[in-house]
Amino acid sequence: MYSDDPSCSDCKLEIIERNWTQLLLDWLNRCVYRSKAVTQLSFRSLVDIIDKYKNDICADDFNKALLCTDDLEPYIAYKYPILRLRDLYEEAELPKKIYIMTSILLFHCCTNSQGQVESDICKEMRDDEQEIILKFCEELSDMEVTVNNINTAIKEAFEMRNRNETESRIETPNSSMQVMISSEKKPKLTFKSSITVLPSVVTETSMSRSSLEGFSDIACYPVTYGKFNANQIVMSSDSKDTDVSNYNLDIQKSKCQEDCSCTKCLTSTTCCGDPGRSMVECDQPMKKIISQWNWKICIIVSSAFLLLTLVIILSTIPLWKMSKKPKVVRLTEQRRTVIPDWMWHCDNGFCNKVFRPATNISMYTSMSRCKLLCSGPQLWPQPIGYTYFSKTIVTLATSKLEYKFQSIPSDSVNQYLAEAFKLFLKDLARLEKIDTKSREPLKEPVKKMIIQLDIESDSDPRLRTNTDEAYMVKVDTEKHQVFIKISAVSFCGVRHGLETLSQLILLDQSTGTLITLSHAVIKDAPSYKYRGVMIDTGRNYIPVIDLMRTLDGMATCKLNTFHWRISDVTSFPLKLSKTPELFEHGGYDRSMVYTREDVKAVVKRAGIRGIRVLIEVALPGPVGRPWSWLSDTSCPTKTENFTCNNPLCLRLLMTESVFDVLQNIYAEIIELTKVDDIFHLSDGIFSLMRCNNLIEDRDGYLDKALFRLRMANKGFLPKLPIIWYSPHLSRDFEAKVWEKLGVQLLDWTQNPSEFYLSQFKVIHSTKWDLSCEMKKQRCTRYRTWQEMYSWKSWRNIEVFTIEGGEAVLWTDLVDTGNIDEHLWPRAAAVAERLWSDMVANSSATKFVYLRLDTHRWRMLLRGVKVKPIWPTWCSFNPGICLERIP
Repeated sequence: MYSDDPSCSDCKLEIIERNWTQLLLDWLNRCVYRSKAVTQLSFRSLVDIIDKYKNDICADDFNKALLCTDDLEPYIAYKYPILRLRDLYEEAELPKKIYIMTSILLFHCCTNSQGQVESDICKEMRDDEQEIILKFCEELSDMEVTVNNINTAIKEAFEMRNRNETESRIETPNSSMQVMISSEKKPKLTFKSSITVLPSVVTETSMSRSSLEGFSDIACYPVTYGKFNANQIVMSSDSKDTDVSNYNLDIQKSKCQEDCSCTKCLTSTTCCGDPGRSMVECDQPMKKIISQWNWKICIIVSSAFLLLTLVIILSTIPLWKMSKKPKVVRLTEQRRTVIPDWMWHCDNGFCNKVFRPATNISMYTSMSRCKLLCSGPQLWPQPIGYTYFSKTIVTLATSKLEYKFQSIPSDSVNQYLAEAFKLFLKDLARLEKIDTKSREPLKEPVKKMIIQLDIESDSDPRLRTNTDEAYMVKVDTEKHQVFIKISAVSFCGVRHGLETLSQLILLDQSTGTLITLSHAVIKDAPSYKYRGVMIDTGRNYIPVIDLMRTLDGMATCKLNTFHWRISDVTSFPLKLSKTPELFEHGGYDRSMVYTREDVKAVVKRAGIRGIRVLIEVALPGPVGRPWSWLSDTSCPTKTENFTCNNPLCLRLLMTESVFDVLQNIYAEIIELTKVDDIFHLSDGIFSLMRCNNLIEDRDGYLDKALFRLRMANKGFLPKLPIIWYSPHLSRDFEAKVWEKLGVQLLDWTQNPSEFYLSQFKVIHSTKWDLSCEMKKQRCTRYRTWQEMYSWKSWRNIEVFTIEGGEAVLWTDLVDTGNIDEHLWPRAAAVAERLWSDMVANSSATKFVYLRLDTHRWRMLLRGVKVKPIWPTWCSFNPGICLERIP
């Protein structure tokens, strides 16, 4: 059906595929349609199958809602993620695609039936057809659902039926016996619904392509899985007449003879042998030729065997006369059978690599084992709640993994959770693919891993200002199973729990398997709600692929806000539908512009990782060249031709026409980001040039901007509007307008006598500037990660509330070539300070070094380019490198 190779085996496959297609058509005509007859499989028939059995195969209304579509491919792709239907996209492959989809729907209906599918098949299909369907389901349930395995299961089902028919003929040689057997009541095989969970085996084919290709992570169809169990086939006393004529593999009807010894069969004529030869020439004459040569071949083979035996005997005679010498075993060889050359020694909580240790006391065969048992799990950020870790290691594998979404409050939460869990599986699969070389034999049994995810009440998967991000991870081991439960109030909490779990599961370098602790409890929650990273893309354009990678790095550290300062005085690289003039005048180049699709892709990727996207447009001034098209702008000094002598100092006038434009910008940003409870109104005075009268020219901006923001947000003011803190707020009117709203501090000098921040909700960034400190347009120094980790004086400021903090990166000297090394690991240090501030050390201790280095290797494995914190030698011998650090 799908092969162009005219070999004898392909002829058999064609017969199987033709018969299976006929069986599928019979199933459709007898069980699905009944009133009409279809002659070929089609996409319409797939929809009709679902319409017929939707109530029977769906356990709840949610699953029924997922099937209310004419496009079943995404649903099948999510139910069976390893079945790569998307590879069959050519027009010539459509028949094969429909053939596979119909087969998998038959399997899915049978294994999830609550009675109707079973009843229809038993009533309408013949006994031999029932046996073939059951054998197909049984074979496929023991395999991963792939295209090749579906074909294999079909082939096995027919070959089994053919073998049974052959045995029946041998056992009943006379016709009277056959009549007797056919008249007996033969028990009928029936289906039974399954309640087990499908093991989610992750292989290369099950994972999506590079996470940076297409910016899409996972399909959006959350479901509960089911697995067909061969033990659930039961017997019934009803029977039907058996007719196997349609599905018996009768090779005589094919284009080749049974047991054909010829190598080729022509597709156009019933012949066998070389092309052009007929069946007459390839039948009896070939048998005569074979019989004439049989006796010659026997003589030649026998003579060769006798000659070889004689040569072996003669060649071994001298060895018998030699005296046997005792085998010398070197001490080093004997040691290698007991202790490997390289092991890991636990010394005061640090793992150091040792060559040929004299003893195996406090020694471990791999770094991962040593870290789990000696140093403890290297979690980043450090949990602030109750933790317990056992001292026993268990071995795991993704091939023995089951999972269950126990409590899901809404469909959208289910979709987000399904995609986040797939990312978790991808991380585990990536670990298993690491080539550790010279692996030792596996001594411990691989235990079955069962993961249960429970979201209690929050029906909104988005991160909100009131989202509870607390979570609990519990690991228990009973006999041959490891039970893992992650529970939280919200999706973001469970996502953080999955991140922590991925850090608990390590690769054992000595065996190449996954390991974790047999028992663990982690109760954790962030110290502050707002934990962000700001990237300025106005001064230098940062490609979308780098922003995506930044989100991946943020997720590993549980940072939850991506502050995207998208414009500056030098450029406006965002293409907005209502104000296209901004990117026309403000983009460096057509290739350096973010489209609406780019923004949506960033928002989607962020949401799955528990991150919100906060877009800031630099307003009201200086706004620079991108706004030169607008007439309602001003410039402090002009040339003799009445033109602005410095376009970078251009600022907006406080007119109604200007705020009409701003309202359109606010509305489109809220639409793209889907963040309506927090908004950054900018109000900064950052400029590359020295500009005059920036404060005086913005009087009334805050009051009017809040009103237009409320209008853009459908009449509701976001709970947390934010602006940069500037002397503008020192004025009484502006301060009163902004009372109990958010301000972001970038340049602040501690002065306990001043209480000017006591009426604001504060986001700190002063000592968390990742950019180079500039003096006279020259880079003087960068702050180290140790400085950023140790900065804690911000906690002593008199404020209304501390919302959190943010690491900021201005891109004067940053682009795609060096953005990662500017961000990481310093932003990771800020992340732990904001998450674990209640329990974190006031300075970077030796154990902070150890955990951050381990986390760096994790981030590298996920594709984030993290700058090293020390030489690699120290990663293998941390105890020696950290001797002088308290």
